[in-house]
Amino acid sequence: MSPREWTPVCRACGARNPGTWSRCPGCGGVQVLEGPRTVPTPSGAGGLWRFRDALPPVRHEITMGEGGTPLVRCERLAARTEVAQVLVKNETVNPTLSFKDRAMALGVSLARDADTPGVVAASTGNTAVSAAAYAARAGLPCRLYCAAGAAGSAKLRTAQAYGAGVEPVDGDFSSAHAAAAELEAEGWFPLTTTFRNPYLAEAHRTVALELFEQTGGSVPDWVLVPVGAGPLLVGAYEGFRALADAGRIPRVPRMVAVQVDACAPLVDAWRTNAATVTAANPRPTVAGAIADPLRGYEDEGVLTLEAVRESNGLAVSVPDEAVLAAVDDLARHEGLLVEPAGAAPLAALAALAADGTVAPDARVVLLATGHGAKE
Repeated sequence: MSPREWTPVCRACGARNPGTWSRCPGCGGVQVLEGPRTVPTPSGAGGLWRFRDALPPVRHEITMGEGGTPLVRCERLAARTEVAQVLVKNETVNPTLSFKDRAMALGVSLARDADTPGVVAASTGNTAVSAAAYAARAGLPCRLYCAAGAAGSAKLRTAQAYGAGVEPVDGDFSSAHAAAAELEAEGWFPLTTTFRNPYLAEAHRTVALELFEQTGGSVPDWVLVPVGAGPLLVGAYEGFRALADAGRIPRVPRMVAVQVDACAPLVDAWRTNAATVTAANPRPTVAGAIADPLRGYEDEGVLTLEAVRESNGLAVSVPDEAVLAAVDDLARHEGLLVEPAGAAPLAALAALAADGTVAPDARVVLLATGHGAKE
């Protein structure tokens, strides 16, 4: 294999499917990328593309300055949770105010290279805004599918301001996911941020590479990540694993997948030590950005569970009341305004520290994924 070769491989049937961007064309199984898992020498470029040697190669690097987000030391939160060190990786300062910009920069770059008619995604909000913005930057049409109940949200109105077409469908996020998938048959490039497109999670490896730089080459004990399907957690885990394999860090941090009680299919599988994931029957929640039932693509959730288990981590869920309290704590005590989904890791940390799972001498990183200004 060439050092620059990246090939989608089906987890179900084992077929290698170069040149595909979605699920296996043979059996429909979820695909993962087989490719170099190297630790790059950062280039002089800014943000995400500093780590271009760790990413699938593209001819057109679409960027708006994503990546390179600050790591904020939160001493008041550390005192309140009685943990030695709490650091917040503030992904809310990306160009469209969420971590999704990393995946969209890579995905839209690949779409430009593939000369597709446009990009398509299912989204409850942050992906919609990011996909629409990056598609506009690249000069590509963008179509977005959402649950009908979310069609008038501020995030989707923002996506429309970038020129994207918004298509409401009856049902929840999984229903929108299925509708967006149908457009792929016409050649549209998939940007739905589950694991449907095997390339997108690779962009999130840069989160781990940045944390390595920002902590002076040390490694936190725990990294808490809000998850729907979980590509952010998996991408960050793969970045840490590459660092460990290269001898740059002694171990991978323990990865914690954080969901909300109202929609927690991964946590349900974790608690029963199940090898598979069962779709959830979601209830209304303030953390809609991570309320993904995984219906129809349950196998994608297994990728996240594997990363959690391999890192000796955890999958936990938190109630809406704790999430809202965490939103308030981040804003009032640290000056960080995040959406409810982005505050879920702090809610989980408070519970894990209180029951002794996270030790008082631990170093903890929370990923704050989306800005509260868009709520």
